[in-house]
Amino acid sequence: MSAQQQAGERNVEIVRRSIQALNTGDVTKASEFMHPNYFNHESQASPERAKLRGPEEFIDTVRKLRAAFSDLHYEEQESIASNDRVVSIMLVTGRHTGDFFGIPPTGHSFSYRAAHIVRIADGKIIEHQAIRDDLRFMMQLGVIGAASPQYEPIFNAWKGMMSKGK
Repeated sequence: MSAQQQAGERNVEIVRRSIQALNTGDVTKASEFMHPNYFNHESQASPERAKLRGPEEFIDTVRKLRAAFSDLHYEEQESIASNDRVVSIMLVTGRHTGDFFGIPPTGHSFSYRAAHIVRIADGKIIEHQAIRDDLRFMMQLGVIGAASPQYEPIFNAWKGMMSKGK
């Protein structure tokens, strides 16, 4: 195995440690795999969270997600490492049982796919961004629907197709 392949495998294992923390809620060792300068692009939408960096940001994210979603689970579908980056395709499932950044609990279950892109520096995750199916996620929570009655049949047909693709 080449040195580049070994580095890629090490980087994937670092990412898997973060996934394990998300799945269990155990963030006691976050500083072992989260860089002190860790930056999460996903937290930039929230003014108070946009200031967080390092393991503290990751810990805050895990706590907030686990408080909002019981049975939260990230299932790795595939991970690809190249140089200092790891891309992981995940199936994310859970039940919305707590406040999610101002969205009160709906009790609805959800299942969507996401691509998580992380950058590794000094053997730790230094940057994270995600590409998620937020439309599917919000539809499953029941917080969005067809914007206009004339689109309701199209929306319901599309919603039916989406539920078959779980």
